[in-house]
Amino acid sequence: MLGRAPILDFDGTLTRLPVDWDGLRSRLGVRTLRDLEGRDPDAWRQVTQAEVDAAHSAVANEAAVDALHLCSGFAVLTDNSETAVTAFLERNPALGCRCLAVVGRETLGRSKRDPEAFARGFDLCLNATAPLRSGELPVYIGDRDWELEAARRLGALVIGVSELGAPPSIEAKPTRPAGDRDREAAS
Repeated sequence: MLGRAPILDFDGTLTRLPVDWDGLRSRLGVRTLRDLEGRDPDAWRQVTQAEVDAAHSAVANEAAVDALHLCSGFAVLTDNSETAVTAFLERNPALGCRCLAVVGRETLGRSKRDPEAFARGFDLCLNATAPLRSGELPVYIGDRDWELEAARRLGALVIGVSELGAPPSIEAKPTRPAGDRDREAAS
């Protein structure tokens, strides 16, 4: 189902970061974290610290972990900090040892909602997983409709995290206007 080396989202797919996104946005004085793009490095440090702190207690999505045990490796494409993903993977060595690449906010330079940023990050993940995929079509697993559609446009087979049997707290969320989202950092 997932192929030998899928690409997946992080927050909402592999785990759910327990971050108070509303409180964080309020403290930073923004409606969405995308409002911080190109501005205030200190604000981004606060976001990264909140994500890293959350990664130290985040619980893995067992449905995703079970599915990944059937794969040779995987890559992560996320809007979250690469440091937070690494912190999570260090706590989960059975996953961490098979993660071939983490492409996050630092590498993307902007939200993966930007089609060019998503395509660039997806390409980096494709390159990292290519030796294990041996010509298989890439598989992308995510929790947001927009990211599944972006991956589909790039030629991937797509799987919504809910199709893995994820618990209700980690099911695919429909795309909503940024001001109406229940959490900001969809990874």
